[in-house]
Amino acid sequence: MKLKNTCFLILFALLQLPAFAQSAESEGRIDYEKEFLAGVNFNTNGGLIGGFMLRYSRQLYEKKNQFHNFGFEVGIVKHPKEIRYASQQSGGTFIAYKKNHLVVLRPTYGREFVLFHKGNEDGVQLDFILNAGLSFGVLTPYFIQYQQGTETVLVPYDPVETPDINLVINSSGYTTGLGQSKIVPGIHLRTGFSFEYGHFSNKVTGLEVGFLFEAFTKKMVMMEAPASYGSSFHNNQFFSSIYLIIFYGGRK
Repeated sequence: MKLKNTCFLILFALLQLPAFAQSAESEGRIDYEKEFLAGVNFNTNGGLIGGFMLRYSRQLYEKKNQFHNFGFEVGIVKHPKEIRYASQQSGGTFIAYKKNHLVVLRPTYGREFVLFHKGNEDGVQLDFILNAGLSFGVLTPYFIQYQQGTETVLVPYDPVETPDINLVINSSGYTTGLGQSKIVPGIHLRTGFSFEYGHFSNKVTGLEVGFLFEAFTKKMVMMEAPASYGSSFHNNQFFSSIYLIIFYGGRK
């Protein structure tokens, strides 16, 4: 139901673009041609921080209220069934049955429509953003410290070789096992609204909220349970999320 409501709102916004664009032109001349932004991403598929974003926009000369949009984002994707446990032996923490980390690299291109242009040093600027591009899902093995007899070994979690979560002592970070990563290609589509409220015409501060849809060429295996678990985890090939980006940048 939430997904249907989000899609309806996006469709409604698309239908209103011509009217908003005309209104933006009447609000005053847009006095910048280029914009560079950096931001932090929070989304419903990520953890505390869902990723980082860089974006460069350049004005379309034939349409002053529209901009080319070039960007790059690093996104962190987590499985909805992830649960962090404390080790019974060491007090270290780990995610039970986690098979792989998933980090997504997203080069993107799109358009930015200025719906409402603020004054030079006051007000709020409202933009509609539509982006699409490739997605490169980087699956990195999830390494754990595991008790094997009298030894503690650092190995990737495996439902056959390391099935007993009671023998897990601790876990490692994203960089461990990076050389064993696998890259899965895909595509993404993003729509959102940007609210910019900087007090100076050459500085940009604001936030962007929207919807991201992403599809990969195969299922992204992030969780995998041993046969004794009694059920299996559902690993997705298609992902959708609602996101919030807090950004800062400059214009000229």
